[in-house]
Order: sequence, then structure tokens, then C-alpha cells
Amino acid sequence: MNEEAGIFGATYLRISRDKGENEDTLQNHRELMQEFCAEHDYTFELYEEIVSGGKHNLEARPELQRLIDNMERYQAIFAVSLDRLSRNGLVSQQIKQLCIEHRIKIITPSQTFDLAGSQEDRLLYDVSSIFATMEYEMMGRRNKMNKIQRARRGEYVVGKPAFGYRRNPVTRRLEIYEPEAKVIRYIFKLHQEGFGNRKIAGILKREGYKPARSNSFCPSTIGRVLKNPVYKGTVVFQNRKRVKENGEYRYKLLETVITDNAHPAIIRPEEWELVNRQRAEHGEQTVVTREKPADKTGTTMLKDLLFCGICGRKLVIRRERHGVYTIKPCGYELPDGLEKCYNRGIRLQFLEEEVVSKIQAHKQRLQDHLQLLQQQELESISAGHQETLARIAAELKETERQQSKLLQLGLSGIFSSEEIDSKRQALVEQGQMLLDRREKVLQQMRDMDEQPFADRLTQTIRLLDEFQYQTAEGQNEALKKFVKRIRYMRTMPEEIRKLSTRNPKRQAHPFSYTIEYF
Repeated sequence: MNEEAGIFGATYLRISRDKGENEDTLQNHRELMQEFCAEHDYTFELYEEIVSGGKHNLEARPELQRLIDNMERYQAIFAVSLDRLSRNGLVSQQIKQLCIEHRIKIITPSQTFDLAGSQEDRLLYDVSSIFATMEYEMMGRRNKMNKIQRARRGEYVVGKPAFGYRRNPVTRRLEIYEPEAKVIRYIFKLHQEGFGNRKIAGILKREGYKPARSNSFCPSTIGRVLKNPVYKGTVVFQNRKRVKENGEYRYKLLETVITDNAHPAIIRPEEWELVNRQRAEHGEQTVVTREKPADKTGTTMLKDLLFCGICGRKLVIRRERHGVYTIKPCGYELPDGLEKCYNRGIRLQFLEEEVVSKIQAHKQRLQDHLQLLQQQELESISAGHQETLARIAAELKETERQQSKLLQLGLSGIFSSEEIDSKRQALVEQGQMLLDRREKVLQQMRDMDEQPFADRLTQTIRLLDEFQYQTAEGQNEALKKFVKRIRYMRTMPEEIRKLSTRNPKRQAHPFSYTIEYF
């Protein structure tokens, strides 16, 4: 008799296109788990997704995140194998800790892991997770080396083919798709006639041309088309590596593989080179519009703080000939690239008066908040940091225990010295990550000691008390210490916009704004 009959759990299915898997593989796994659960009298809710198991960010794995959010409802997690849950060491450990906390088993057709009740199962889970991570890394290296060699042969290996081409599944090279290639030639022709990106996008939209994956061409798409070397018959592959620098992950370029004459060119190479040389020269000649230096216009209260409430761009404050400051109309291109931003300007004085009134109301809110903080004495914030440090200490202790177990396995001859070294290195990296987290929390606690929140509020309130007595430059410096940005918006119907700027009806047309505080 099955002692675990009647268990209700979550079945998690995952495939990765990086390994050449497809919906057929997913269907096979689904049928396998349905038969397995039926045979053992298990009931389940299904979670499935197509994503790489090496992803370290759960936001990139929405179905796994949803399972974790619902974990307290289940008695078990059913999976084809452990590596289907994750091939990333950090995510594997997160799943393990959650299973221990909620006393949830992980059940596969070949093995049951009772992580909360069996130390041996926890060790076996850790070892299996390390193997899955190592396999994922080796697969990634082999796949990257394979792509580099294929790119050098002229094969297309960088995702979906560019507009105007189709990839031959036999030769793995690009072939011209004439219904789209004629649009590419037309774009280059319009550029040669002197049209810019926005004008070209507008012409294509009016004449009914559409890209492959949206309703219309936009200026940024036109720019990418004109500078894409694929259209002159060249394949470019960038070998990048994900590295951590200054606490943040980024991609570091290791090598660029360029193969000319890899496939038929839609644009003659000499024509492509001419177009891009012209674009580079034009870029050097273009003068970016920006606020004039303060020594010419003077510093205003809101300098560098105003942003468009429609498109998000920074707004320009200018001084007119008679000495009055105005907010210049925005005029930047909107994201669709077919029209300019319609945010209108106004005399700066009107907005400044509104801002002064609002920040005085903000001062009252800060005073109320300061009084509340003084009553609470920030005890809850400190307790939260202490709780985080305790969790990190427990995880560090578990990592040290796993390293000790690896040594025992090496002495017993179960794994070779090379395998033990690889597993130990993975645990060392995990331990270093935990130490980095601990140092970050400690630094936050030190920062609180150096300048408590109450002191910061007091400093801001003092700045506001003195605000009306300061010069425009002093007011600007004070605002930048607690105001992140001010979003300004003023839209006008066509009949109002056509009136003179001196017309009382236009001058009285309302505006709106929001202040974002640090």
C-alpha cells in the first residue's frame, strides 16, 4: 500500500529552448507526470513554463514564483527530475529552505526528497543540485563555443533573422526574403535622398509598410536598420560573459566575431559603408539642445528639476530678452516617433509659486512624521535588520556543514578530487555571496547610527524653514536635497494653442504638476 497516497501537491514542468526542447518535450513530461501521479493516487495543480533553468532571478521564472507564493497550500512538489526545478545553485537553495520551512517533500518518479525530515535527503539534494549547476555551466560553454565556430563559418546564430531575411534550416545561413528586402532597399534609398529617421518612418506608415512584429516602423527601428551590417552580407556575433562588478551584474564583451560575405547582401557593401559614414559625420555636427550654462542665464529655483509629464524628458528653462524666465515647450519626439511631444510651456514664476506652496505643506507632513518616529524610536527597523542577520548566519552555517560533508565524501572515495574541488568552489562562491549580503546589512545599520532618520527629517525641516530667505541659487540647492524631480504638464486644445502667448485666455490656461521626493 502506498503510504503517501492522497498527497496534494504542485506539479512543476519546465523545458528550455536552449537545449533544443520544444512543446513536444513539454507534452511528454506532462503525460509522464499525469500517469505517475495517477498511479500513486496523488492530486496536483499544474505549473509549466519554457525558460532556462539557470536563471538566477525568479522574476524571469513567473510560474516557479507563483508556485512559491502558493507553497503553503501543498504537501509536495512533483517534478520529472530535480534539474527541472532549477539549475542555479542559489535558486535550488531557496527552494530547499522553503520546503524545510513548510515541511514539503519533493517527489520525482525516481526519488523522494524529505528535506525537512531527513539529513541524508538534504545532502543528496545538495549534491544533485551542484551536479545540475555544473552540467548547466558546461552546456553553456559548449553551446557558446559551438556558436562561435558556426559564426566564423558564416552561419546565422544570433536569434531571429533580421527583417528581409529568412534562415535556411539546412545550411543555417540567411537567404533574402524579397517581400521584405524591397522595404530595406526603400529605407536606404530614402536616406540617400536626405530624409531622417522620423521622416522615413512617417513615409513607410503612410504607404502601408509594416515591420514583422509591430504595426509600424518607428525612428529607432529605422536607425537600427541603417546601421545593421547584416544587410551588407556580414554576420556579427558578440561573445559576452555575465560578470559582477561593484555589486552589480553586467555583460562583459570578450570577443567579436565578424564574417564578411556570409550570405547574399540586400544592400551593396560600398553603399552601406557610405550611408553609415554619412550618419557618423552628421552625428558629429549635431548640437544637442540643452539649458545654457548658469553663468549666462542665472540659476533659477527649479533648475535641473523639471521633467515633462508626458514623455519624461528633461525640460529647458530659458531667460527671455526682457529677463523673464519661461519653461520651454517640450517638443521631443514621442515613443511612436510620428509626432512631437505636445507639452506646452509657461512663465516659470507661475510654477514656482505653486511649488513653494506645496513644499510648505510637505514640511507639515515631515513634522508629523518626525513626531511619530521619535515615539517609535526606530526599534522596529533595527529588529528587522537583526532578523535578516540571523537568517544569513543560519545559511552560512549550513554552507559550512555542506563543505564538511564534501570532505567526508572525498575521503570515502565516492567522488574524485576534481569533482570535490568543483563542488567546493560552488559552495565557496555561495558563502561569499552570503558574506556580501551580511556586510550590506551591517553597513545599513552603521549608516543609521551615523545619521538616524529623525536627524534627516530635522535637517529637511530646517531647510524649509530657511527657504524663503534664500537666494534662487540657495533655494535650488535646498530643493535638490529632498526633491527628486518635478513633473510638469500643460496641454492645450488647438484653438487655445493658436492664440498669442500674450492672450489672457491662453495665459490663464491651467497646468498640472507632481513633486517626487527622495
